[in-house]
Amino acid sequence: MKIKASLWWAALCLSGLATSAATYAAGTVTVYPGNQQLTHVERLADLVSQPSLAHTWWPGAVISERQATAIAEQQHQKLLASLSELSAQENGDAAAAINGLRQQMQAIHVTGRQFVDLDPDWVRVHPRANVPLQGEYSLWAGPQPSTVTVMGLVSTPGVRPFVAGRSADEYLEGVDKLSGADRSYAWVIYPDGKTQKAPVAYWNNRHVELTPGSILFVGFKDRLFNSDFNAMNQQILNSLTHRRPD
Repeated sequence: MKIKASLWWAALCLSGLATSAATYAAGTVTVYPGNQQLTHVERLADLVSQPSLAHTWWPGAVISERQATAIAEQQHQKLLASLSELSAQENGDAAAAINGLRQQMQAIHVTGRQFVDLDPDWVRVHPRANVPLQGEYSLWAGPQPSTVTVMGLVSTPGVRPFVAGRSADEYLEGVDKLSGADRSYAWVIYPDGKTQKAPVAYWNNRHVELTPGSILFVGFKDRLFNSDFNAMNQQILNSLTHRRPD
């Protein structure tokens, strides 16, 4: 009888520890806008199925993890420092163009984005997509935007109205490219974090459409004997794919 009682007590303790561990491991998610905090969120499906998020435009939603955010912020600060160093090596129009680009990048906020599909229907029917959430997360979940943003080595960066069917080169019509800019290609950064290199010159033009909330980035042209500019484009794209929604 004592043996059975001891086994029962051990099983009860193990059960309690397992419950405590599961509770501890479950994620905490702060939802923006609104600063709504959700606790004990065990899996992605538990988050994206929240009734309060029913009107979210999921292609543009961003979920980030706290430790990954610290890394993304460090990388972004390194990028800003590199742009400052690069502008100091140039002069005249080239230096002014790089300083303008640095100001654009300084104005954005990055976060430790997790590149997972947040669409509730996808998460529900694909078990592998229903990943566990452990730790502290932030979720930016808003309505569908009505603009796109032009950035980079251009004369007039900023937001433009989104027009269905309009291609990358059409968004750049009437926009002057600055010293050192790539005049043949631009990068499209879609709201879900995917990127695409779009041919935008008259000789290589190809129809590449943007979606609402996309960024169209005009970067540095390739330098045959200077890899600094090529590496800088990749660093900028990294920050833009980790950009926190406004």
